[in-house]
Amino acid sequence: MYNPKYIINDQMWQYRSPKGPAIHTFFTADGTAIGMFQGSRGVRPDLDFKVKILLPNPESVPYLLPHDEWVVDLLIKAQHYKREIIDLLNFYLNFYENCHPFNSVEERSAYVPTTIRKIEKLYSNVKVDGTMSIGGIALILELFCLCEKQNPDAHQFCLTLLWTKECIEGTRDLKNLLNIVIRHREY
Repeated sequence: MYNPKYIINDQMWQYRSPKGPAIHTFFTADGTAIGMFQGSRGVRPDLDFKVKILLPNPESVPYLLPHDEWVVDLLIKAQHYKREIIDLLNFYLNFYENCHPFNSVEERSAYVPTTIRKIEKLYSNVKVDGTMSIGGIALILELFCLCEKQNPDAHQFCLTLLWTKECIEGTRDLKNLLNIVIRHREY
């Protein structure tokens, strides 16, 4: 089902620096593999991580998930489930405010997602063909919250959460949202 080069013994692998298995590999309800790999940025490069996605297809290769993909996914879902997606974004804005960065490599290695089961239960009805599972979105948002919290001055992801919600509510222009996720500019 997966490209055998990139899933070995239920672990996602990468072949660029650092070569090796993911710190964690998670599998979503739709079969998508989500891997946490060692990063190298920020105030604690030893605790930084990258999030890579691998689709359940023998030809797929892992790729870094850009912010515009999860934003577009939520905008599509909001066309059918507006209230649920606004509530989901409020949940992760609250999670962002209350989560703490990893304190050690050991803590990061022992990480277990805390929000996915709750989100899957609350929003099990949110299903739109061609989009990620709600559990996949939950895991990605949780990981991105934790990753950004590693850098005290970072705020782009949190703003993207907020602006996506505001765009769905109709209080923020789509151009503002696209500028932050594509061009990394705020205004």
